[in-house]
Amino acid sequence: MIPGFNLANQITLSRLALGPLFLVAYLSPWRYSLESAFLVAILIEATDVADGITARRRKQVSDVGKLLDPMSDTIARLSYYMGFLVMGYAEPWMMAILVYRDVVVAYLRVFSALTGTAMGRRMSGKWKGILQGATALVVLALCIVDKRLTPIPYLSEIIYWLFVFVTAYTVFTLVEYLRGNKELLLEIRRRGRP
Repeated sequence: MIPGFNLANQITLSRLALGPLFLVAYLSPWRYSLESAFLVAILIEATDVADGITARRRKQVSDVGKLLDPMSDTIARLSYYMGFLVMGYAEPWMMAILVYRDVVVAYLRVFSALTGTAMGRRMSGKWKGILQGATALVVLALCIVDKRLTPIPYLSEIIYWLFVFVTAYTVFTLVEYLRGNKELLLEIRRRGRP
């Protein structure tokens, strides 16, 4: 237990540790690194579901949780794709888009808090997280099957096109966030004038 945090936020905070743990497991030379990384990824995705359910059922939805959840998601999911980049499955341009999108949206949240302007939530952002997490799990499962059971023809190409799809959807969510938050962007521009 972490003093001062409700259960939902503690579950959310666990993803801050699980993201780097995934990277350590995935990039480890240990014989079962893939399997251990897969288990950590399952834990990451399970805690993402569990913190939301816990917050709603226990009425523990908080401003802190609203900020911790996307930060934890970003750290965990970017950890997947950093690992995939290092292993040669993802391309640097894909990683750049994933990082840039999350940084822009995070700063929009900061500007929203500073200006008191409501930031519209987008369902596409939730789907982006689900898609990134599910794709990571599928890729890890395919790699385990390829390594432990039977070679999968064109595995690298399959993974590449899965990542192209994830990256394209990530770009779509950024565009949708920007279009859906015109008032916030106008307020930022207004306050940026001398």
